[in-house]
Amino acid sequence: MSISEIIPAATSAHPALRRRPVAALLPTLPAVAPGQLWLVEAPAAKGVLSASARHALDGANVVIYDRAFGARLAQLLPLGTYAELAPASAGAGDAAAPRCVRFARDGWSVVRLMPPRLPQRDRARRIRDFVDEFTAAKAPGALPVRVLAEAAYGIREEADTSLDRLADTVATYSRDTRLAIVIDAFGGGATMLQAVAGNGLAG
Repeated sequence: MSISEIIPAATSAHPALRRRPVAALLPTLPAVAPGQLWLVEAPAAKGVLSASARHALDGANVVIYDRAFGARLAQLLPLGTYAELAPASAGAGDAAAPRCVRFARDGWSVVRLMPPRLPQRDRARRIRDFVDEFTAAKAPGALPVRVLAEAAYGIREEADTSLDRLADTVATYSRDTRLAIVIDAFGGGATMLQAVAGNGLAG
């Protein structure tokens, strides 16, 4: 689907959001840049990847993934991307959050692939784990965060929020809406470690 064919979404009145139709004000997706973490909901097996998911995977240095996504990811990774299996999580949280934030703090562009259609409570718990890790890494609560949303029926939009309001923002979306969340806490100031050669799945 071309950007001109995207159907504008209705603007939400929720105070935490400033949503904008992508077709009108977002002609291109934001660059996947050093020091960024992208939290991307994507199906592990069947199902079409969202434009945001494809874009993030094409631009990332590091991809952290769950075991269920391994077979599909092997077909999607571009040359030069490093992928690492996430540690198993106990409960609804995300044990990979510290590792993801560390990679971003070291100057990598990082994608954390997450399953879509999680129950709202589980989705919120994962997001809070990442917020807690960024807070521990001294990221300010007012840090701007971008949320890119794509519903199953093709409507796309973006929302601007902040790190300390991210969980509340995510809660306004239904579980059928796949999200890509861009957190740029360390862009521009981090020193990148030596590059990973080749591509492949670790773990």
